[in-house]
Amino acid sequence: MKRTFFLWAIVMLLFPISVFAAPYQDLPNITAARIGLVQINQRTLDSERVRGVTLTGTVPDIAGSESLSAKIESIIEGKIGNSLGTVDLSYKIVPSDGFLTIIFHSETVAPGGSRTERVSTLTLERATLNEVRVSDVLGDNGLRIATDVVNQFIAQNFRNMPRISILGDNDARFYITNEAVYFLFDRYEIAPGSEGIQSVPVYFSGFERYFLEEEDYHINLGNHGVRMLPLRRLVEHFGYVVAWNSDTLEISLRRAGTNGNGGVNGNNNGYIILTLNMNYYRRINDLTARTLEAPPEVIDGITYVPISFFDVILDIHYSISPDGTIELTTYR
Repeated sequence: MKRTFFLWAIVMLLFPISVFAAPYQDLPNITAARIGLVQINQRTLDSERVRGVTLTGTVPDIAGSESLSAKIESIIEGKIGNSLGTVDLSYKIVPSDGFLTIIFHSETVAPGGSRTERVSTLTLERATLNEVRVSDVLGDNGLRIATDVVNQFIAQNFRNMPRISILGDNDARFYITNEAVYFLFDRYEIAPGSEGIQSVPVYFSGFERYFLEEEDYHINLGNHGVRMLPLRRLVEHFGYVVAWNSDTLEISLRRAGTNGNGGVNGNNNGYIILTLNMNYYRRINDLTARTLEAPPEVIDGITYVPISFFDVILDIHYSISPDGTIELTTYR
């Protein structure tokens, strides 16, 4: 079974070094580092001309790894792209226990005077120099969790800015500290231009996970093969209180410590009512019945609900490994 999110915990034990846990604007200006036999130094650009573009600033200079040097050159080429005018380049190195991220910053001034400001990142595992993806660090559900966290950040701080779609493993820009994965966004991308580059942390300590082995759930072959998961066992693990009304055949769920009006990830899902053998649910303050993928059912005294109930209604994301193990993940 794939449990790649343990990677960050393992390397933290193997490579203890001093680290910085800070938003992008507060990161120290580290421009040199050594990883095994590889040395990263700073190279200054003195108004170099590339395809009609004037390059200024600084870029990493790699000694000891042709492949890493090629990756960095590719990122720099991407910064130039089809630009016109002047491109000012800079970078920072962010070390953490087991990882090292190079953050590339570019500010382009077009001939007409307009400015764009962008960031790119390259995150490496210190032991192997392999490039690291978000899912390697946060697990299979990490990108969906991160998307939720970023959209909450936008809603709380920049309400008029559009929300983002699900972050991709190949295009997410991020750096790692011992406490969190910080996701980076270009100027104007999720905030007004006056706010500059934005960094949004997703903290390791905020994750709560549960692994359900294949023998602990069943597949409803009469309902298009829907996976049916044990309700009480899972929701109590994630902080819900379950109550059963034998007269109405209703199951109610509420967040522990709330009156039912609170919710997960800011949603109003704190108090849910299900009816046995009926494929709908409702919320305490909204009597509108909403459809379930399959009705709750009882087998050997255990109530089962469709897997989509956790993801769509409770914001508990899931992934399924090749051996059938289900990982359920939420973030607090």
